[in-house]
Amino acid sequence: MTNQSLPTSPGILEAANINFAYPTRQIFTQWSHRFGPGLTWVQGRNGEGKSTLLRIVAGSLDPQTGSLSIRGTIQHNSPIEYRRLQFWCGPSQIPFDHLTPLEYFSFMAHLYPGFDKDELKRHIDAFALNQFLGSQLSILSTGTQRKVWISAALSAGTPITLLDEPFNALDAASTAHLRKALKIAGHDAHRAYIVVSHEDIGPAGENAVILNLSPNRDASSVI
Repeated sequence: MTNQSLPTSPGILEAANINFAYPTRQIFTQWSHRFGPGLTWVQGRNGEGKSTLLRIVAGSLDPQTGSLSIRGTIQHNSPIEYRRLQFWCGPSQIPFDHLTPLEYFSFMAHLYPGFDKDELKRHIDAFALNQFLGSQLSILSTGTQRKVWISAALSAGTPITLLDEPFNALDAASTAHLRKALKIAGHDAHRAYIVVSHEDIGPAGENAVILNLSPNRDASSVI
């Protein structure tokens, strides 16, 4: 993916001149983008770098060159400070699965100073997680683990929330709740929510900024 001009809207996260390649493929070449507040829906064909982008933003992958900054001051090469300002929920197994959900939420609340326990309770109730709070995460279903991880992500209070294929393994009621939560996120004036999803994000899509990583394609036709 080659360079894009930076939008003029105020930025929470700015990626500047990012270069990243795997051994067999170049993914980003001098790629720049400014993510403003609200919801950004990242779209593109398979292999165009959607999940790679989120992992670079999260700090789990380092670009070969280029920079990432949060609110113009915190750089990705200050990893501890940088990572406390964003929360990544990936498509794989939840980390720290030796913990119970209650222990996991307590751990996250200590890591993230803005963690909102009232918000967490709303998601626990909506995702019907109360019956699982004392069980070890590793014995819970994939869908239940994802609901725990998403609940933490939506409650962390970080300037940046990264959700990679968040609808995977969710039941219909949980999917509906997440779509409502993303619609609310789309109106947030202080935080950036960046979502990769092949599935329709529902009403949230009406207010989302569409970031299409597939060149020369209509963004509405590529998910």
